[in-house]
Amino acid sequence: MSSRRTTKKIGRLIRLARMNTGLTQKDLAAKLGVRSGSYVGMLESGLCKGVGIGRLREIASHLDVHGVDCYRWMAAAGHLPTPLLSALMRSPERWDEVTDLLGQQPRSSQAPRSRRRLARSA
Repeated sequence: MSSRRTTKKIGRLIRLARMNTGLTQKDLAAKLGVRSGSYVGMLESGLCKGVGIGRLREIASHLDVHGVDCYRWMAAAGHLPTPLLSALMRSPERWDEVTDLLGQQPRSSQAPRSRRRLARSA
């Protein structure tokens, strides 16, 4: 999936969730600690290059997006490959472990033991 299409897809999901919670772009921007709603507008229109995992989790939390919907957000933002998304749908109890691993930068060329264990079980 192209990065432009990915940013548009996650932007649509953010906009829908924001509207469902009754927040304005400015309201969400304030919750995110940014000065104006234009940042949220850029996210929603797909004009931002991408949304990092940490920021995506923060946005989801403010918009009451949890569980399976978080999986879909991560996949839409390009952070979860489709096979991993499918595995998580079958094992939702692993969600926090996976997103924690995705948010970490590897410290060496060898994957941490927990990541190897997760890959074998997925």
